[in-house]
Amino acid sequence: MNSGFVLPNVGPGPDPLSPAEIEAEFAVLLLHRDFYCSECRQQVRRVKKRYDEFEARDAEVVSVLPEDRETAAEWQKQYHLPFPVVADPDTELGDRYEQPTRFGLLGKLHDVIGRMPAVILLDLRFSDPIETYAHRGDSRTDRPRIDEILDAIDHAATLDAGDTAERTAGDDTADERAPDEANEQPPESPSVDRVPPRAEDDTGPADAESGAANGGSTASEAHSGDAATPDEGAELLDGDRRPKPQRPLPTPTSVDLPEDVRLRRGSNDDVVAAMRVLQGALLDIDGSTVRDAAPDGELLLAEAGDWIVGALVVRDGHIEGVAVRRKRRGEGIGSALVEAAVADEDGTVTADFRAGVRGFWKDLGFEVEQEGSRFWGVRTP
Repeated sequence: MNSGFVLPNVGPGPDPLSPAEIEAEFAVLLLHRDFYCSECRQQVRRVKKRYDEFEARDAEVVSVLPEDRETAAEWQKQYHLPFPVVADPDTELGDRYEQPTRFGLLGKLHDVIGRMPAVILLDLRFSDPIETYAHRGDSRTDRPRIDEILDAIDHAATLDAGDTAERTAGDDTADERAPDEANEQPPESPSVDRVPPRAEDDTGPADAESGAANGGSTASEAHSGDAATPDEGAELLDGDRRPKPQRPLPTPTSVDLPEDVRLRRGSNDDVVAAMRVLQGALLDIDGSTVRDAAPDGELLLAEAGDWIVGALVVRDGHIEGVAVRRKRRGEGIGSALVEAAVADEDGTVTADFRAGVRGFWKDLGFEVEQEGSRFWGVRTP
């Protein structure tokens, strides 16, 4: 089959990039949804942290963005990925490898409709690249675990050209399961992240104290998502987590908190309350991200009595969102949450955010650069 492509590469490696110029036996194509997809951002950060395991298998990872070269360059500038990042504005690879799409009357307004994620494994050892494994997502969070991708590479390495061609002709994946079985999802569990209507006097638009920072767009942007609705299949990422101990969260000495406020880690029982605070600041952070962060010790909360008055979500060193209830803003709660996250990570912490809150991040010691219509902050130890 003809699986060739020639696309601009803004990451390491030849530019433009084609399969013939990939100096590896295998290529793992990460077909992303778009530049604003927070789950895609989490995925590349996780792959980056375990990239040495791909290299050990002589496999090259390729991050594929259905965006123009300039947008792909912004993506690479934010994440400094050690593997190629190709721009595919005409969705050549997505169409070639049957990346799933969802469209409908609300497709232009809701992030749950549109291009879904996919991971394709190509065997480059033969005259033409051969697809030996594919995971085509049914939802924006339906992605294979990194261990599953590595296992697929290990399995493909045991096949010769005849085995690979025969399997490709009879099956879309290198897995021994039937296609429907390979992508089968667990039964959908009742949603715990759907948030009832908020009282007008409890929440309001983000300001400097709310510290609006997330990996996606705001509710008013074209790529907005249904932030409170978790997607099925989020649990597929569980095997890639490196959970932090559920130890107490020390209060930073550099910030004076009100006497009635204490900081702590959130649990699964706190997801709904945290989402109310985050959504009150108009942050585009989906329920599945908050739900996944809780058991990993990466949902940080500010609590006053029985009320959650502030919330922060950090994933793999990136602050996905931080917000404070409107009535408690200006008291140093948002700053305390960020300082606690920085101390807890004990390494480089990043965030991206809108122009209106860049002063908040600068005051906290983040180096801020503009990336298109958004801003990118980095704080190093």
